[in-house]
Amino acid sequence: MRRIRKLSGTDKRIPIIKEERAGNIIRSKVINKNVTKVTVNPNNIPIVTRNEARVNMESQHNKNMYNGKVDPIWSGETVYIIGGGPSLAGFNWKGLEGKKTIAINKALITYPNADVVYWTDSRVYRWYTQEINRFKGLKYTIKGNAGYAPDVKVLKRGVKFGLEEARDRLAHGNNSGYAAINLAYLLGAKRIILLGYDMKNDGIKGHYHDGYPVPMTSDKIYRDQFLPGFEILAEKLKEKKVQVYNASPISNIKCFPKINYEKALTFR
Repeated sequence: MRRIRKLSGTDKRIPIIKEERAGNIIRSKVINKNVTKVTVNPNNIPIVTRNEARVNMESQHNKNMYNGKVDPIWSGETVYIIGGGPSLAGFNWKGLEGKKTIAINKALITYPNADVVYWTDSRVYRWYTQEINRFKGLKYTIKGNAGYAPDVKVLKRGVKFGLEEARDRLAHGNNSGYAAINLAYLLGAKRIILLGYDMKNDGIKGHYHDGYPVPMTSDKIYRDQFLPGFEILAEKLKEKKVQVYNASPISNIKCFPKINYEKALTFR
């Protein structure tokens, strides 16, 4: 008889044992590189011997992967964060010249003169490796990936909703736009202008550019997973006396004052 059985216990790295039963003898094989041997006690309970050297090596690798820190290089400055919402179609990109800018994800391709690029989803790096590697500005993410170029600063994933003060982590809010606001704060921003933070799609397009090689984000995900955390973030930033303006005329984010593009581009 042959069956699949899950191991009990706290070691989540040991997911499955294949068992072959022959009378009262069990020969087991674990499909996991972190395990070297599995035996069975008289009560047919699997006893796992872990490859501690490999586990320790991988733990150290993961520890070293999160090597980033954010310095307050823009103390007291106005920072523009470029999202991807359809409202940015036809935007005058020349208006950002000379301003401090953070490009989120593919916005880097539209505005390669940005000072910083940020992504949460590691697929963004895979999709646009050449463009990100050519970029001369600062590169931040909270998603570890052993394939990143050496100049990518990998920060730790902080609280879901709120504002992280530690310089090695970001509140993530389930979306890159949220984390980028925390990044702007750590960079020293006293005023943050949000561009393309629509948090919606029009049913046809989800971005001002041609999107990503995955289905566009649904309104349900925006509503249930992304939007709830912005009010918490707004309160935290208000306590820190950081001004945030939302320059998307169609944005579903209601907790930041809205301004038009003409007003938004007057700040220095």
